[in-house]
Amino acid sequence: MADGAYYLDPALYDAVYSDYTADIAPHVAAVRAAVGPTLEVCCGNGRLLIPALEAGAECEGLDLSGEMLGDLRAKLKVKGLRATLHHADMREFTLPMRYALIAIGFNSFLHNLTQADQLATLRCCRQHLENGGRLQLMVFHPSAEKLLQWSGKEALMKDVEHGGKRYVIYDCADDDRVEQVRRMTRRIEVHEGGRKVDEHVVHFDLRYVFKPEMELLLRVAGFPRWQAEPLFAGYADSSSAAAGRAIREGDIVRWTAWKD
Repeated sequence: MADGAYYLDPALYDAVYSDYTADIAPHVAAVRAAVGPTLEVCCGNGRLLIPALEAGAECEGLDLSGEMLGDLRAKLKVKGLRATLHHADMREFTLPMRYALIAIGFNSFLHNLTQADQLATLRCCRQHLENGGRLQLMVFHPSAEKLLQWSGKEALMKDVEHGGKRYVIYDCADDDRVEQVRRMTRRIEVHEGGRKVDEHVVHFDLRYVFKPEMELLLRVAGFPRWQAEPLFAGYADSSSAAAGRAIREGDIVRWTAWKD
């Protein structure tokens, strides 16, 4: 991440995550409800930002990948949408605006691989919030069963259709369970007309965070108040609503922290 390169090019990103839609409506609702300026950190090429803009919300975007931001700009132009975009690192950005809401969606916070990086991101976001403003994070809660599923051996993750092509996606994880870091190898087969026409092998790392640990990180970063609520049992299945119950392993959890 240090050089700003993302592990998938924009077109392949759109294909691989085309079925991940469950978090879009909650994100759009939060941005529309914010009373004041909003910022999406790690906006990528617009999977969440574009629906928010299409719904009439005003939101700025920030991302480390110049390639993803370039693709987002092209999409905004085609759609006739406008948004201020910032090319910066979530750990150390400096912007003139202060925001009512800063959102980091879709596990992007987990690309911080050390506690120093996690705290730097949280503190930087807090610095850019208005008094009373909210930071919102969307991350999965670790599940022992799911962590083991792709640990040490390749397994089918999913099979999706997009743009007339079929994408068969396999994952394999090299886990450091002491440091809580997943080093993922993802193999993506591209099929068209009933035959494989291409293959991509990509790598990315995530550091997962347990609930008590996240609470401590928020406290140390200067947030006196927070809330954790489960939204779904998985990003790809909007029917797996989890609101109103206790957090379970594997849930997609929305963290909200206030700058009081």
